[in-house]
This record gives sequence, structure tokens and C-alpha cells, in this order.
Amino acid sequence: MESEATGKPGTAAVADPGIAGLESVFADLEKRLDDLVEARLDAVAARRQEAERMALAEQFAERHPDFRELAASGALDAQKRDNPLLDDVGAYYAHHLSAQQQVAAEELAKARAEAETEAEARTIERVRSKRLAAALGASPSATAQARTAGADADLAAPEQFGGINAVLAARMAARRRNAGL
Repeated sequence: MESEATGKPGTAAVADPGIAGLESVFADLEKRLDDLVEARLDAVAARRQEAERMALAEQFAERHPDFRELAASGALDAQKRDNPLLDDVGAYYAHHLSAQQQVAAEELAKARAEAETEAEARTIERVRSKRLAAALGASPSATAQARTAGADADLAAPEQFGGINAVLAARMAARRRNAGL
């Protein structure tokens, strides 16, 4: 003889109203327990990740001796204020990048100044050598104006050649003859 408790599994739950009421309570408890376990697992995972992050930060600090100094001086916090997306390591690299850029800019300015000084010295030396060559090539009795004028002696003293109009007319006639006109 079968009792209601040992009968078919589907019929016993329907027949006893007390057990049907407990099923919803058990389902709620099971859901709460699942949520609680999930929350605890998330908290444990977050703590584990934070511990791993701290261990990696310590390893980074050991490999980069100036990291702790920069953190203590507030330079990393200043970098993080300028760019909120940075963490400590990113701020460290951003600080070093800006320092390298500043050094490079100073070296560039220094190189430009040196190049400018060298170019100026070369130009002065070239001008001196040209003046010296011109002075050595001219006869000692020639005047400075005649040395610089060269073929334009008629323009230097047009009154000896009939005046400025006569000199310019003679030049124009010579150019026409040379051009074949």
C-alpha cells in the first residue's frame, strides 16, 4: 500500500499545500544564497586582483628606483591630475617622456645656436678671404673706387667721357651692335 508521501513524485506536491508554500520559500532562499555566493566570489576576485596589482607595482618600483621618489614628491599625482586616465605607472612614463622632451628641446636649441655661430664664422671668413683676394689682385697704385668699378670706369667719371648722357648713349649703342640690331 502506497502512502501519499511515498507515492508518485508529482502528485505529492499538489496534494500537500504546506510543501507547495515551502517551495517558493526555498526558491527565494536558493536565489539569495546564489546572489550572496556570487557577491562573495566577486569580492574575493577583486581582492585577488588588487593583491596582484600591488605585487606588480612593487616589482615595478624595484625595477625603477626613482618611482618611489616621484610618487613621494607628488610628480606622479600632478601627471594624473593632468590626465585622469593615467595610473601610477602611466604617470611615471608620462613624467619621463616630458622630461626627455624637455632635454631634447634644450639640446636642439643648443645645436641651433652652435650651427648659427659656425655659419656666421664661416660667412665672415669667406668675406675676409674675398676681400683679401680682391686686395691682392689689384695693383697698389689703383684707387679703391677703380678697383671696385672695374669695367665701369666711364660711369665712375662720366665728365671725362662727355657727361652721363654721352656715356649712357655710347653704352646703348654698344649693346645694340652686340645684339645685331
